[in-house]
Amino acid sequence: MGWSLFSGLLLWASFPPLNWWPLAWVAPVGWLVLVRCSRLPGRWPYTAVALGGFLHWLAVLEGIRLAHPALYLGWFALAAYLTVYPVLFVALTRIAVHRWRVSVVFAAPVIWTGLEWVRGHALTGFSMALLGHTQMSRTTLLQIADVFGAYGISFVVMLVAASVARMVPVTTDREALSGPRRVWWPAVSTSLVLALLMTYGIWRQHSAAVHTPLPPLRVALIQGSFDTIFEFDPERDRNIFLRYRELSEQAAARHPAVQLIVWPESMFSGDLAEILIDGPIALPPEASLSADEYRQRVQTRAEAFGYKVEDTARRLNSGRKPREFASGFGIHLIVGTDTLQLKADLTQRYNSALCISPSGQVTGRYYKMHRVMFGEYIPWGGHFPWLYGLTPMSQGLDSGPSPACFQVAGWNLAPSICFESTVPHLIRRQVNQLRQAGTRPDALVNVTNDGWFWGSGILDLQLACAVFRAIENRVPVLVSANTGVSAVIDGSGRIHERGPRRGESTLYSEIRGDNRHSWYRWIGDIPAGLCALFCLAAAIFGIAKRYSALQETDFGIKPGK
Repeated sequence: MGWSLFSGLLLWASFPPLNWWPLAWVAPVGWLVLVRCSRLPGRWPYTAVALGGFLHWLAVLEGIRLAHPALYLGWFALAAYLTVYPVLFVALTRIAVHRWRVSVVFAAPVIWTGLEWVRGHALTGFSMALLGHTQMSRTTLLQIADVFGAYGISFVVMLVAASVARMVPVTTDREALSGPRRVWWPAVSTSLVLALLMTYGIWRQHSAAVHTPLPPLRVALIQGSFDTIFEFDPERDRNIFLRYRELSEQAAARHPAVQLIVWPESMFSGDLAEILIDGPIALPPEASLSADEYRQRVQTRAEAFGYKVEDTARRLNSGRKPREFASGFGIHLIVGTDTLQLKADLTQRYNSALCISPSGQVTGRYYKMHRVMFGEYIPWGGHFPWLYGLTPMSQGLDSGPSPACFQVAGWNLAPSICFESTVPHLIRRQVNQLRQAGTRPDALVNVTNDGWFWGSGILDLQLACAVFRAIENRVPVLVSANTGVSAVIDGSGRIHERGPRRGESTLYSEIRGDNRHSWYRWIGDIPAGLCALFCLAAAIFGIAKRYSALQETDFGIKPGK
């Protein structure tokens, strides 16, 4: 158990809130020592590995529990699920090392990377807190992510840890007779790999001096500080909207040349969400109003939201003339809101981002595509609505059909909402779809409400994902986050502006285009997927060997007998 706790503790310390990133290079050594041992110590060795992994994930994700008491169950459930991966890592790497005679220096990074890829796709995916994310501040090293993505950095960190573990004298099957001996070749080969990666990183950062011909885009990111509560309070919601509007008016007054103001997720809703009416309005069965009264009330609220949009744009652009809007001198808004789309036989509810022109028109709309399980929907909740009665949610959200691109002052801006920025293959797919449609994104804009996490390390984990999305796609990334951490990130992953934790702030910046090519946009996660295939082969081999061993015991039946 000691080795597993050692790895779990050091790996936790390399993540927020401590952020002791150098520990990540040696944290997996405890698990790797268990991999190299001829026999695992103890009667239930994998139980010890699971305990170390479970405590690690509880500590890393403790912010999940803060929004509501019901989320304690989700915190424990998610930690228990993620515990499967360190157990599989030890088991599958032992198969590769002891059965296939593959060096741990090669087997460990391949299997770890493959399992991270699986984690990013299984059960809708969870790609936060990857091993490579611990190196968020090592910008030169991170540049290889434009080829291999964040998984490539995880591979490198595990390669170094495996090299250290290989040089630790541990008795293996092959050394049982002669005794353990030290080897030094892993240090030489790993040093060569790191030297090549650093050289690549320096070259790629130097090439960032070549920008696109686009003029700089002057932006202001609005960050309020409102922790999220589940109690429905219309007055509080309205006050949140009014405070964001006030901060935006101050930003427009202090920086009259600003072209874009960005609000976080849901902050524009206030006590009045967007309502879109598509065809005749059907009276819900539970409605206590007459059909005419219900339709009139819905129509009134839809018009009121339109007025709110126009009034906000007017306030920000007061003193500017309409002809200046066409010249790029008006202020555009990107805001997060809730959208209800009413159809004759269907009501859909979306988490959306809107682009509002200086004249007060909604010129772009994006519906969140990747919903958060148990946060924005309950599996099978559409078929069994009573499941929502067991949670603080009244109903689930629908997923959007496609990505969108907002046009602002000649820039194409691709929006994402909340945890979508943590899903590398989703953002890559959206960028490629938009490029194929002829609207190549010049920047990514993420609007998020992190008030759910009350200033915990979850904020830092999400910011790390945004840094990698910038490098992978070689575009600037703007993050507007309620309670933080808002940020302006360039295409090399450098954070130029950063908001406070659980504090109000307005970030001003001029962002510039980036015309560098990204191999990751082309090959995607194919290298990590190949690592996952290696994991699958090891798993099948291990199951087959286990089944064969059972057949040869008194508990099994040998073939032909």
